[in-house]
Amino acid sequence: MSIITITAGSYIGRQIAKSAAKRLDYEYVDSKNILSLVSKEFGVPESKLVRALKEAPSGIGMFSKTKPEYIIFIETLIAEYLLKNNIVYYGVVGLPLIQEVPHVLNVQIIANLEDRIKNRMKPDNLSYDKARKVIEKEDEEQAKWAAAVYDIDIKNSSLYDLVINIGHMKDDDVEDALETIISTVKHKKFQPMTYSLRCMKNVAMSCRVRATLADIDSKMQVKSDEGTIYTYTKAIKKKAHDKVLEMKQKVMRIEGVKHIEVFIDYDLFTKVAHGQ
Repeated sequence: MSIITITAGSYIGRQIAKSAAKRLDYEYVDSKNILSLVSKEFGVPESKLVRALKEAPSGIGMFSKTKPEYIIFIETLIAEYLLKNNIVYYGVVGLPLIQEVPHVLNVQIIANLEDRIKNRMKPDNLSYDKARKVIEKEDEEQAKWAAAVYDIDIKNSSLYDLVINIGHMKDDDVEDALETIISTVKHKKFQPMTYSLRCMKNVAMSCRVRATLADIDSKMQVKSDEGTIYTYTKAIKKKAHDKVLEMKQKVMRIEGVKHIEVFIDYDLFTKVAHGQ
């Protein structure tokens, strides 16, 4: 009943994730194959969602056309998907949100650059130099995206419970990686208990609230505690009452919400106007 997340700088990481799901009889999911569900629910074309997985949102990246809410929408459906447990999730989206969920095993697959280049040349029919440039560009884009969206260094080993170096990516390396993941996830630490299941539900609810309020404030912070919602937002003082009312009306329509608290940080212009 556990959840495994896998990130990798090598395309073989996806293969390992799918193989792990098959061995464990878990369901495999990644951020890309969930986009059709996101598109259908939130009415955003898949092409824009695909771009959102590569470009930082416009609120962060000045020249990006990606809207911050697109990431929120994807995070929401991923988090709700993970509620089912018995899932192997391959991707970076939402990774920081589930760091504190005890029954999630976070895995990073690494390999040295030379081995990655050689393994990329054959299937894609690329020259050594071309394969190197493609890999370096992909790594750079992923690192920039994670830093811009989540303010994390995706290579930081502290983000993961398990870091596996698959060496020269031979069959034995892949098999060893699979066995390591499978044996680790069976440890009692990663078995879902009442507390850890509640943590995952709180994460999913927080994401759902953020998605519901994204048109009001896409940078809003939300915390959930068994149906009680705490939101932290900014507002101009004279418009704060209407904003709070609108937020409460929207959130109270969400199934499972019992109560909402809204905390306002009045914006800089309001403080200056009042001599603060």
